[in-house]
Amino acid sequence: MSQISLKKLCAKKEIMEVVDELIQTIGVPVTLKELDGKLIIDRGNKSDGSPDVSQKSKYQIALDGEIIGWVEGDEKSQAIARLLELLASKELEKKALAQEVLDKYRELTLFYNISDKILGIVDPEKVANLVFEEARKFIKATNGIVMLFDDSNDKLETIAAFDSDPEYLTEYRMDRPWKSEDFVYEVATSGRGEIVNDVSSDPRLVDSQLLVNSMICVPLKTKDKIIGAIALGSKNPVTYTAEDLKLMTTLASQAASAINALLHENKLKESRREALLFRLASQIRLCFDSDCILTIALKEIRRLLQIDRCLFMWYRPAKFPSDPTREPTEENSEIFGVWQVVNEASKPNLPRLINHYYAESTSGEITRWTEQLLRLKILRVDDMNRLEDEAMRDFFNAQGLVSLLAVPLETRAGKIGVISCSNCQSLRPWSDDEAELLQSVAIQLAIALDQAELYQQSQTAKEIAQAKAEELHQALEDLKKAEVQLIQSEKMSSLGQMVAGVAHEINNPVNFIHGNLNYLQDYVKDLLELVKMYQQEYPSPSLALQEAIEEIDLEFLAEDLPQILNSMRIGTERIREIVQTLRNFSRLDEAHMKSVDIHSGIDSTLLILRDRLRAKPGHPTISVIKEYGDLPEVECYPGQLNQVFMNLLANAIDALENAIETGVIAQRSPTIWIRTEVKRGTVNQDISVNAQEQYSSRVIVPSSDRAMIRIIDNGSGIPDPIQRRLFDPFFTTKPVGKGTGLGLSISYQIVINKHSGTLDCLSTPGDGTEFVISLPLRQSK
Repeated sequence: MSQISLKKLCAKKEIMEVVDELIQTIGVPVTLKELDGKLIIDRGNKSDGSPDVSQKSKYQIALDGEIIGWVEGDEKSQAIARLLELLASKELEKKALAQEVLDKYRELTLFYNISDKILGIVDPEKVANLVFEEARKFIKATNGIVMLFDDSNDKLETIAAFDSDPEYLTEYRMDRPWKSEDFVYEVATSGRGEIVNDVSSDPRLVDSQLLVNSMICVPLKTKDKIIGAIALGSKNPVTYTAEDLKLMTTLASQAASAINALLHENKLKESRREALLFRLASQIRLCFDSDCILTIALKEIRRLLQIDRCLFMWYRPAKFPSDPTREPTEENSEIFGVWQVVNEASKPNLPRLINHYYAESTSGEITRWTEQLLRLKILRVDDMNRLEDEAMRDFFNAQGLVSLLAVPLETRAGKIGVISCSNCQSLRPWSDDEAELLQSVAIQLAIALDQAELYQQSQTAKEIAQAKAEELHQALEDLKKAEVQLIQSEKMSSLGQMVAGVAHEINNPVNFIHGNLNYLQDYVKDLLELVKMYQQEYPSPSLALQEAIEEIDLEFLAEDLPQILNSMRIGTERIREIVQTLRNFSRLDEAHMKSVDIHSGIDSTLLILRDRLRAKPGHPTISVIKEYGDLPEVECYPGQLNQVFMNLLANAIDALENAIETGVIAQRSPTIWIRTEVKRGTVNQDISVNAQEQYSSRVIVPSSDRAMIRIIDNGSGIPDPIQRRLFDPFFTTKPVGKGTGLGLSISYQIVINKHSGTLDCLSTPGDGTEFVISLPLRQSK
């Protein structure tokens, strides 16, 4: 049946005015009839109304190939038929346009309604339920389902469904909803919506024992991809139309965009959460200090959530009951149950909250919010003014908090900590995602804090172990030094005993000889006088006697014998002097501290070393210049101090011999200067700063009158790197077999430890070396 009726068309005044005007113009009678022959109008026939059949022809009026009426008249009336066809076509276009406008309005209304409602939805399932609600206003359906592709396996998964019979809702949640997954999957993958008004006739559905009779299914399609499908069905027979399919497509487009945006936002939130957790884990892994870990975590949380303040606090339980009305402080916090804020990240204009805060009410009971946190429950307050607990509201308002989200954590040691996020200037509704994110961060933070605590414990144990190792090492070094000193002391003692013994053994016969030389000289003198008297009394001796006098050369003997006796006296005195020097050097009878003449010890040492000072082939004489000052007796261990003089003078001789061999002092005479003086009331100012620091860290140098002994040579000098190690045990620059590296080390110990003095080396390479000994004249008791 045609959408346009000729009778209704001719009933319109404006159309009939045009038709009548054309009839008058052509001037012929015209009759218009419906398709069934019923008369509509009759113009220009006889007055009695009878038609003039002989002059009339029949012309059809057709619209889109379908006859809607007839025009009867002569040949000119054919123009009337064409006019009516044109007017009918225009009328049909107007009707179609009106329907299109109506459909568009309907579609825009639906589009606006669903768009307006979707804006506030944050869950894809709620978006799907909204689509069901809007679709059922215009499309008959008893059940429906929304399915989305799983990115991991490209399978469809149900996110929402409805059914007029609740018993079947659970079936929609199964892997094969409606027993027609293949049909829905085909629509979803092809991207083309379909209508099946008789599911029993569709080969894709005939074997599936469907719960519906009719189905309409459209894909959820965004600009970029297909994310799933929406299907509606009816258990009652119903005919879905193309308009229904178009409407469903519009709904699906809106739903797809909203669902895709939510999925993308959820993925973004998830990726942000994972990124935060990964970034925190990466940065925290590099920190082994709890304060560093908290600083990083709080800054990252505040940056991600865009909040005013993020802080961390520990719960410190009360150790002893106390008056809760007292203000908690860092000094008395141990006797109160308090929350201690230890780290904070906040806007620069906000006051700092790092402090101690009571975890107990004025009556001594644990506050409700403390109790909640201690039970590891999240404290979530979107609007502090709506908080029912007045005490909690007053407390947080006093801290300037408007919104609060506090997430507790517990370490392996049982310590309770809290991550507190808050806004101070505007309300901040907290989402479930943010709460879950903070819970994940709290887990990471608890692990990191446990690791930091374990690391600190290991570091403490390491430091203790290192300290013990250093003590053992130092004890070992001290034992080694003590062993070296004992060995050296034993050597010196043995040498002293040997020297004393040799000196004693030599001293006895020398004293015997020296003591008898006086008598011998007198006896010889008497005998020579007697011979002279015999020559005077008997001027003419016998021939035999004359021969004997000539043979022994009596005259020469009388002159030479007194000189021989005098030389023997000088020799024995020299031997006695050497023996006394050896005894003075060994000082076996002076093992205790006593006041002695330092100069005599130096002289004794020089006497022993005299042979090394003499000229040798290729080595000139080494001059010794004594510049002794007015030095009083010094309280010391004489034998040990002589050992120091021996080591320093022997080293000076070695340095000069080496300088002679290498030609360093070819232009100057090898010389050793020995200078002594008294410094009144202060420590020697000539000692280098480096040496003063070195000595001051090992010994307390008394400020008093001091004896200064300087031993200077003009050899090749000592480089700086060697100077810093001169007094280290076993350090030597001499070839193997010529030095043990113990001489200066032992000298240092004797001067520093035994005499509370200082021993310093001042040297310029190429110009010589000066050793400065500073000794207190009197040792402190």
